[in-house]
Amino acid sequence: MRPKVAWYTQWVLSPSETFVARQLTAMREVDNVLFGIDAIPGIEVPGEKFVLDKDCRFGGAEALFWKSARWSPRLSSAMRAFNPDLVIAHHLQHAWRISRLTESNGFPLAVMCHGSDLLEMRGPQRSKSRAMRQLTDNWARFVETVRLFLPVSQFLSRHLAEAGAPPSRIAVHHLGVPIPDASGLGSAADCSGILFVGRLVENKGCALLLRAAGEIARQHPVTVTVVGDGPERGALLRQAAGLPAGADVRLLGSQSYEAVSRLMRKHRVVCIPSVDVASGPSEGLGLVACEAAAHGRPVVVFETGGLPETVVRHRTGLVVPQGDVSALARAISSLLADDGKAAAMGDAARLHALENFDAVKQGIRLHELLADRGLLSFPECEAKV
Repeated sequence: MRPKVAWYTQWVLSPSETFVARQLTAMREVDNVLFGIDAIPGIEVPGEKFVLDKDCRFGGAEALFWKSARWSPRLSSAMRAFNPDLVIAHHLQHAWRISRLTESNGFPLAVMCHGSDLLEMRGPQRSKSRAMRQLTDNWARFVETVRLFLPVSQFLSRHLAEAGAPPSRIAVHHLGVPIPDASGLGSAADCSGILFVGRLVENKGCALLLRAAGEIARQHPVTVTVVGDGPERGALLRQAAGLPAGADVRLLGSQSYEAVSRLMRKHRVVCIPSVDVASGPSEGLGLVACEAAAHGRPVVVFETGGLPETVVRHRTGLVVPQGDVSALARAISSLLADDGKAAAMGDAARLHALENFDAVKQGIRLHELLADRGLLSFPECEAKV
């Protein structure tokens, strides 16, 4: 009999949570059902799903009550009817809400930890969402209910242990990304320009990249393409207008995954200049860096959060001290000026992604990990034993 996994997330399914859809697709030897609370326009997820505020006259009211009291007869009934072997919840604060249901029904709970869900616990209570406040206030009790924490980086694993999660119940699992076909990718050496993909918020560091572009432009022309939207868009437009004439900055707004993939094929370097700031957390891992590697493009990143774990230094990309704009400019310039270096790093990045960040392989590895921990059956693993 195939094992059954109930996946739980707040929103079904946010455009920022493509990794959830990829995991459901990659776990091929499992019967999956996605459970959630709020239906939002976003990603269509194949297969069976249950959304609390959808297809029910009082679903919206039930969803609001769930968020405050963690109680919903309809959600509980649907979960019991599926009777999963394991519940995997994405994000710690959402896992806290489902933990009472899983505990009362005897369903083992595993939790994917992505970054902000853990790191924002350190901030002031007044700035936290209701879910994050609930998690913080009940952290010790919550830890007791979780069978396995699945942080997406070693960086987050260390923070979980420091916060009191038992190391024996922590297992790092890198998220996977789609691996595009090699045909049509071309070589980084045949391209020019810098690509930034991310929310236009302070901790994503786009303003620092534009400052670095200004330094580069004093030596030679440079093109920066910015994909994403957010509260800093206006300030970035004004900053771009004040850069030296050699800096050509294009802000394209939010784009589909397909459009971003095309842009990666057209640029030589992908820059992820995320930083630690008082108003926002570090990168838990940095999926944009993994996607860039899958497209055969070298990355330049600041040394923050889990970002360095996506790069083999000086082989698949460059890591520079956090917030050092001049070092960022020098690193990017070294790749723009050297075709051989750009090509070699891009080729190595592609191989690194194929081995470590392939969504299909990572789905198999997650299944094996859960089987090794006794949380799921897996015929191949049982045969090895």
